Amino acid sequence: MLRFIFSSSKSKLSRIPIKGFASIPNLYGIRGSFSSGYSLNGARGFSSESCREAINYDVVIVGAGPAGLSAAIRLKQLCRDKNTDLSVCVVEKGAEMGAHILSGNVFEPRALDELIPQWRQEKTPIDIPVSSDNFWLLTKDHAFSLPSPFENKGNYVISLSQLVRWLGEKAEDLGVEIYPGFAASEILYNESDEVIGIATNDMGMAKDGSRKENFQRGVELRGRLTLLAEGCRGSLSEQLIGKYKLREKGNGQHQTYALGIKEVWEIDANKHIPGYVLHTLGWPLDHKTYGGSFVYHMKDKQVAIGLVVALNYHNPFLNPYEEFQKLKHHAAIRPFLEGGTVLQYGARTLNEGGYQFSLVGQL
Repeated sequence: MLRFIFSSSKSKLSRIPIKGFASIPNLYGIRGSFSSGYSLNGARGFSSESCREAINYDVVIVGAGPAGLSAAIRLKQLCRDKNTDLSVCVVEKGAEMGAHILSGNVFEPRALDELIPQWRQEKTPIDIPVSSDNFWLLTKDHAFSLPSPFENKGNYVISLSQLVRWLGEKAEDLGVEIYPGFAASEILYNESDEVIGIATNDMGMAKDGSRKENFQRGVELRGRLTLLAEGCRGSLSEQLIGKYKLREKGNGQHQTYALGIKEVWEIDANKHIPGYVLHTLGWPLDHKTYGGSFVYHMKDKQVAIGLVVALNYHNPFLNPYEEFQKLKHHAAIRPFLEGGTVLQYGARTLNEGGYQFSLVGQL
């Protein structure tokens, strides 16, 4: 999810119109000018202010997930259409693109049709259409089929991490600079308290906070626009929400979250049904706990199975991990997995309600 867009520019600049989105300064080759008093005139500048190297861009994006990469791609597409250029960089804390993307999901391709209309003619990780859509109510010993509330005809079962890697390649082809393995740890402000970029973590720190021999200061990535696409409860996003009192100004509701636990299994070929989609509600969760499970049959005999549990559950002794283990032993779920092997596993938080930003959807 793209959380924020901040601009530090107050000058009168010609602009690229973007439908449904804050207009982007068209700098026509001027990469940026800052309080140090120099203009870069077509080349990025470096400084040693605060003993940190500073690299100047037109747009700095934090997070190489679907939102951040889609924003970068769309910006570069608009530059191409307007015969101009903006320098765009994306900083990603994962060691590689997609490293922190856990979702195996049912993918609705409408947004990708708008962003990259020719994607179906290319080699992509989107190649398993939904073949069947099932919705069950589970009790401890039974599974009751319900009418499915989902409209998954024309959708695909995919690995979102593979899609992110593909989007990253498309972004780099357009000239976006992507820096994996660098976590944004600090927001940079100018004298007017406007966001002018971010700084990455210092390297070579000992556990006690002292500097090792290989200590290296983080890098400042300064931008006329800064986009935060950190996802759920991003650390920088939370800082800005508090600093600018965004929840109070937006009459934001109380924030609620869920925990998603997921495993990827390789199962017997005779049990594998590519494109099979199953969602459940009910057991192992009680009637006071919001949540549900999913089973997605992907390609190469792989199945993604997971449980989502809202974190406002009443029972203080509830353990989402243990509930997930119960789910896998249900009489209707166990036959899929018997004889299989766990290939991957992970967990992450999800936004379930409250004050949220979703600006990239209009790009």
